[in-house]
This record gives sequence, C-alpha cells and structure tokens, in this order.
Amino acid sequence: MIKLFVTTLMTLSLCIANAQSKKEQIENLTISLDSLNQVVTNENQNFNVTLDSLNQVLGKNQQYFEIEIARYSIEINHLNTQLDSLISINDSINIQLKIKNQRIDSLIFQKLELLADIDLLSAPRIDRENNWTLIESNLKWAEKDNSPAVKWFNKNVFSGNQDIYTPTCYSYLMDATDYYWGYPGSIEEDEFKSKWKSTFDLKYSSFGQAFQNGNCGWASFEIRNIEFLGDLNGGDWFKLTITGGCGENDYSNTLVRLVKLTEENGSFKIANFMSLQDE
Repeated sequence: MIKLFVTTLMTLSLCIANAQSKKEQIENLTISLDSLNQVVTNENQNFNVTLDSLNQVLGKNQQYFEIEIARYSIEINHLNTQLDSLISINDSINIQLKIKNQRIDSLIFQKLELLADIDLLSAPRIDRENNWTLIESNLKWAEKDNSPAVKWFNKNVFSGNQDIYTPTCYSYLMDATDYYWGYPGSIEEDEFKSKWKSTFDLKYSSFGQAFQNGNCGWASFEIRNIEFLGDLNGGDWFKLTITGGCGENDYSNTLVRLVKLTEENGSFKIANFMSLQDE
C-alpha cells in the first residue's frame, strides 16, 4: 500500500510539476507574443513614418521636376525665338549679299564696257579707207596669232566665191573688174569714181581679178608670202605676195595685194583690198 501511495504521490507531483511548466511556457509565450506584437507595431510605425517622409520627398522632387521642366520649356522657347531671329537675319544677309553681288556684277560689266570703249578709242581709226598712205600710217601692229587667217587665205583666195567678201567689197570688186576690162557696157570712169572714190583707193584698183591678173586664167598659182601689217578700223591688214602664170608650173607673174580681213560670227570676210603689183 505504501508503495502504491508513494507511486501515486510521485505521479501527482509530476503532474503538478508538468502543469506548472505548461503554465510557465504559456506565460512565456504570451510575453513573447506581446513582445513580437510590440515589435510589429513599432515597425509599422517606423514604416509609416518612413513612407510619409518618402512621400514628402517625392512630392518635393515632383514639384522640383515640374519647376525644372517649366524652366527648360521657357529656355527652349527663348532659344527657338533666337533661332527664328537668326534665320531671319541670315535671310536678310543673303538678300543683301545677292543685291551686293548684282551690283558688283553690274559694276564689272560697266567696267568691261568702259575698258572696251577705251580700247575702241585707243584703237587707230580713220574715217575712210581710200588712201593707202593714210591707212599705212595709222596701222597698229600687235603680237597675235594669225595662223587661222593664214590658213583661211591659203584655202579661199583662189576660190572666187562671193561669200569670201563683204557685200560692199564684192560690189566694188565687180565694178573695178568691169572698169579694168573696159568692154562695151561696162562701168564708165566717171560713174566708177563717183560711186567708189570716197570708200576705196582707186589708185590701186588696176586688177582684172582679185587674186589673179586675169590675162589667161592662171594654170599655176600659189601664195608665196603672207605678212601681217597691223590693225585698223576693226580689221587686220595683210600683204599677200602671189605668184602664178598661164602654163603649168609657171610662176613668172607676181601679184601683191593689200587685204583687210574682218571676222564676223567666226567667219572671215575680205572688206578691202588694193593692188600694189599686178604683172
């Protein structure tokens, strides 16, 4: 019995001890839970404080950004206004430069015209080309390339074509040839002189053809020499020495012609000529 009592007593003591331990554990857990709730509450409060602070900072930053954006917009509008002003100034400068260039071009053109007038005034001129002595004394010699004229003479002087002369010169040539031959119905001396004396030097008009002597229709002919004499009245004057004769390889005759050559639209024309020798 005693043993049973002791066993029962021990069991009861153990249950009481276990009950007390559970109570302590519950109390401890309650204290821990209260402490955890306090921590959570504190963290919530800290979070709310931090969130409020961040919202305040964010609000201030948003306001700052809005202010900065507005300021940049004002500056951009100002720069655009300045750019428009500069574009307008540039357009104005371009217009002024264009006007200035037009004036410069006009002045250059006027200067060129003036220089041309000066050259024209300085170039030797006589009123009439009917006196070889006067012509010769007024010729102006200048260094120039006369190879195109020389080539033209060699190709054209024996062709007899009307288009190598100016109309006035060709008309004079026809009358002078008629007068030289003196066949019935040809131009008489008085008419010939009245018509051409004021324009051409009739003293040197004793030729039957322009570049042949006309006695036999030369079978042989060549230009032995072409000499540039000078400029006068807008034309170049040359001295042509021509040899030829009635037979093949016969160069027994010599002609000397004084010729004024003009150039119009890239084409040469004989405007005057005289005969220094025709035999």
